[in-house]
Amino acid sequence: MSAEKFYWQGKNFFDQENYEEALKHFQKALKQDPHHLNSLYGRALSFFKLSRFDQSIKDFTQLIRQVPDNATYFSERAVAFHLSGQNEKAILDFDKAVELEPENPYRYSSRAYVRDRMEDYQGAVDDYSKAIELDPEDAIAYNNRGLVEEKLGYAEKAKRSFKRADELNLPKRNDNIDRAGSAADVQTNTPTKNKAPQIEIESESNPEKPGLKAYMKVIGSVFSSKAGFKEFTSFVGAKFKKEK
Repeated sequence: MSAEKFYWQGKNFFDQENYEEALKHFQKALKQDPHHLNSLYGRALSFFKLSRFDQSIKDFTQLIRQVPDNATYFSERAVAFHLSGQNEKAILDFDKAVELEPENPYRYSSRAYVRDRMEDYQGAVDDYSKAIELDPEDAIAYNNRGLVEEKLGYAEKAKRSFKRADELNLPKRNDNIDRAGSAADVQTNTPTKNKAPQIEIESESNPEKPGLKAYMKVIGSVFSSKAGFKEFTSFVGAKFKKEK
């Protein structure tokens, strides 16, 4: 069977979220044609979905060597670095994604998220501000910028950011779910006035503690679109809160 046929079989399994079978077929495709880029990308994503981050990073690195101007490869490798605890490397990859796509607001939001996790709060604010400049209708960026501005003690600036997020109709959740803390580090259960609420995504298997499987389902290619980034930051907020 040709590499292309194995690839499409693998893609079919991947779309069904059967990542083990998808991986097997992408492996077969690459055995037939080691330079089959779609299969290499599919294998990188399959490793990622299976939480085999080191192998995913290795495949994304190979993809980047072959197509060095693809911002998505850098962005997705950055997410793998982030999830494996290598935030400095993640930032370098996000820097490259920004360089390649300077007009894509979600590249800045992606980097801002990791900068926030690294406690580079001013850097995170700067990136969220740039994302807002490029997409003035992005309620999530306003909301997340406000959360970081609070960490810096910029109460009035944060209030303005939250107000604008509310004006852009960020979807609401119940008031009994905490609104304090960052999108990735929610710590209190006290509703706070003026803050645009975050949306929680629960794990089907355990609603009290979202697991890695559900986390991986959400994260996929999150840093390529507004909807994906919104879903990612919301889920991670719930995950970190439950694990504290």
